[in-house]
Amino acid sequence: MNKQMYKELLAECMRKESILKKENTKLRIALCNLRDEYLNIGGDPKQLELFDKDNPSQLNIFDD
Repeated sequence: MNKQMYKELLAECMRKESILKKENTKLRIALCNLRDEYLNIGGDPKQLELFDKDNPSQLNIFDD
């Protein structure tokens, strides 16, 4: 792989990462909005154990 090919590949990876970050932010906002709506209608907070109690914007889905 020559230097130009490497630069093009790196630029493409950076573009894809940027798109994924934007989508991740959109999904996180949507999930937090769903959580808030669920609680507003009287949902049981114990059903939301997948949320970190100290930081609701963080999910615990990868914790063991």
